[in-house]
Formats: sequence, structure tokens, C-alpha cells
Amino acid sequence: MGRKRRRDWRAAVAVGVIAFLGMLSAAGASEPVNLRIGWAQVGHVTPLLDVLVKRHPELFRHFGKSYIAQGVRFNGSTPQIEALAVGELEIAALAPSSFTLAVTNAHLDVRIVSDVIQDGKPGWYDEPFIVLKDGPIATIEDIKGKRLATNAIGSASDNAMRIMLRKHGIQDKDFTTVETNFATMLPMIAEGKVDLIGAMPQFLDQIRRAGKYRTLYTAGEARGPAETIAWAMRADFIAAHRPALIDFYEDHMRAMRWFLDPKNHAESVAIAAQVTKQKPDELGYFFTHDDFYRSPDLMPNLGAAQGEIDDSVKLGILPQEIRLDPTYVDLSLVEEAGRRLAAKSPMRAGTDKAP
Repeated sequence: MGRKRRRDWRAAVAVGVIAFLGMLSAAGASEPVNLRIGWAQVGHVTPLLDVLVKRHPELFRHFGKSYIAQGVRFNGSTPQIEALAVGELEIAALAPSSFTLAVTNAHLDVRIVSDVIQDGKPGWYDEPFIVLKDGPIATIEDIKGKRLATNAIGSASDNAMRIMLRKHGIQDKDFTTVETNFATMLPMIAEGKVDLIGAMPQFLDQIRRAGKYRTLYTAGEARGPAETIAWAMRADFIAAHRPALIDFYEDHMRAMRWFLDPKNHAESVAIAAQVTKQKPDELGYFFTHDDFYRSPDLMPNLGAAQGEIDDSVKLGILPQEIRLDPTYVDLSLVEEAGRRLAAKSPMRAGTDKAP
């Protein structure tokens, strides 16, 4: 083989290799982004979305194309900080308190990106802290020396509980904290293993029917309307996957508005029953005013979140304050998703109706 022919052959091989590598790169770039989403209780909606995507795939137009999402269960928001730090979670459901700890203790460069749930909003669910009617706690001051249940220290529910106690001069050393799942709290107070619990809306019907409990105070009375849980992501992950995340939020906003549409209420309750294994007649509160408030535009109440952080620092619950806006906030994903939906269905944008 002559030198010229050898050079031509080598050049052809090189071009072929480059083309093949280019094809591999393109194939890799087209792989859907995997989104593992943390949740701690069914009100966070994530486990319901895992069912809805199978029942109504038409709502999730980008699922399996630019992204794949799946829920990951945690006992509260604080355990999600470590998972986010080590790359085992892409989206964390964090309270203002746990978000602050993610920044100040774990030193994560994270952003609040959207609303999940809000409680204490006038006219909507407000988490009650429950005691036995004939039990040892008659006033908040009686909590000294008692056992208090919490899902996770530093979580949204836990922080609301401690804010009220600190306002009444009760420090952490004055009571015993018992960490347990929300689902086990009602049996524990019934059996005398704890003296106070925070009640999620799915358990309020059981509490009312039992007739032996009363509300000592509510989260709203402790800290006012709250951005109870917001979704948070690492800044580098947002920068690396922005187009896929906008696709995800377009689908998520469409799904959330589907849940909030009254005409879908019966099916929404059926989905909740499938996830929780409870009876549908116990779950009629879902996506009504007896439930958490959820923004149809996925916009968090940043003012409430900042106020809770400020109060928590003043009361000594959090060791260090942060200013959320603008450093630790990125609402551009939901804003762009909202613009997309408005362009596709302008008459329904920004409402509680599914586009």
C-alpha cells in the first residue's frame, strides 16, 4: 500500500472514530435527567405524582424524554440534607429551618426553587399540636418534663413546635423529644408513650372521632402563615440541567393544577387512598381548604420563610441567620414553566384549573 493510500486510510478511520464518538456523545446527551425527589409525608404530593404519571401520562409531556422523576421517602426534611450533599437526591423538600441548616451547617450552595406546601394560611389547614383532654398537659407551661413527638428535629413541624415553646420560656432541655414517623404518633399518644403530637391532615378525622384529644395550639399561632416546605436544589445541578428542569416544572405545574381542579377531586382522593392505604372517606380533605395550601403557580411565600428563619434565630432555635433573597432563591424555572403554560392555554394560566 502506497504512502498516500495509507494516509487516506488513516484519515478515513480517524473521521469514522470521531463520528462514532460524536454519536455516543449525542446519545448520552439525550438521556433523560434522573430526578430523585425527597418527601416526608403524603401532603408533599410527590408520592401522588408517582401514581398520577401512570394514570394520566398526557399531563407529563416531557416525562421519559428530557427527565424521569421518582419520589424518595424520608422521615423529615433534615435527613434530606445529607442525601442532597452526597448526590443521592436531586430535589429536597426542605423547611425554612432545614434549608438554613443546609447552608450554614452543611455548607451547600442550594436554592429554593418552588413551593410545595404552606400551612397557617387563613382559611386553610393549620397544623394542630394535640394533647389528651384528660392528660397531664392543660397549658403550654405544663409541657415541662413531658415527652413530645416529632418527625425529625429541625423539620417544619418540629420548628413550629419549638417556636411556640420558646415564646413561653420552655427550652429544649425542659422536655424529652421522641423522634418518630407521623403515622405512629397517634398510637403513641393513645398508649401514653408521648404527651404531645403534631397532627397531619390525614389523621384529623381519626382524632375527631376518638373524642379524647384537643388542640393545645397550632403552627399558625406559633409562627403565623408559613412556607412549610419548599423544593430546593443545588445551584450546580440547576446550571447543568436547566432545560430539562424547565420541562419537569412545566409537567409538574400542569399536574398540580390537575390536582387542584375540583372536577378531579374524586380521582385525586382515589390516588391518595391508593398511596396511603386509607379509606377514601377519610381523605376527602385532599386539595380542599382543609388541606395545606399549594400555589397553582408553584410560587413559595419567601416572606413567610424569611420571617420564620429570623424568629428561629432570635429564639435560639437556629444558630445562624441567612438572607434568602436573592442569594438562595432561583424561581426562574417555575417562571419559565408558567410562561410556557400561559402561552399554550392563556385563559387558564395562574388559576386553580388544570391547563
